[in-house]
Amino acid sequence: MPMKRFELNLRDLGGIPLADGKGAVPHHVYLRSGKLSMLTKEDCAKLCDKYRIRCVIDLRTPVESAEFPDPLPHGVEYVQIPLLKDASVGLTHETGSDPMTIVRNLRKHPEKLKEMIPDFGKLYTDIVTDNYSRSQLDKAVALLKENGQKGKCTLFHCTAGKDRTGIVSMALLKSYGVSDEEIIKDYMRTNRNVFWPTIKKCIGIALLTRNWYFVKTAYNSYMADQKLIEAAIRNYKIL
Repeated sequence: MPMKRFELNLRDLGGIPLADGKGAVPHHVYLRSGKLSMLTKEDCAKLCDKYRIRCVIDLRTPVESAEFPDPLPHGVEYVQIPLLKDASVGLTHETGSDPMTIVRNLRKHPEKLKEMIPDFGKLYTDIVTDNYSRSQLDKAVALLKENGQKGKCTLFHCTAGKDRTGIVSMALLKSYGVSDEEIIKDYMRTNRNVFWPTIKKCIGIALLTRNWYFVKTAYNSYMADQKLIEAAIRNYKIL
């Protein structure tokens, strides 16, 4: 499972210190990751057994989840709480919105790709301020806290385990009284997990397109950017 852990961008939030210095987030209660569909049913069962996962919260859109379903074993509760209503290039990964698919389709028309790239800072801000997204975010955090109080280990994920998962992690850690500095550290740990897989994808894109803009766009899509989580933290108000 060591390699799978990095491929999944999987980590336990337990042990992150609280700002008052009097405690930490509990271990083996909150796991964040990328999509579980890259696992076989057997590997997923082993993962759930190893961490005693009893609930999985899927933050993806229904289309994403239907195309790449989580192969969960019997007895693990599945809850879908999509943070976004619609597909968003670089953030959600339905057929046609995945960066690799877009690159293949638009490699001869790079100017069209430029028009499609969203303002990621705005997207992060919208998730914590838009009525729909904020209500879904609050619902996810409430369920995580409820399960945590029961000692029920919950894994939450989107596709890459970076953007939507990062924002839910931020809100959850805020509810525990974790400092912004520690929240940012947790967010940036994604880059340790995804760096080499991202480099491999970028090499493939470079060979396919011979276009540096495409390579840079894909790299930025997969890697965590501290400015984005800082924007979410600034605009997130605890209700």
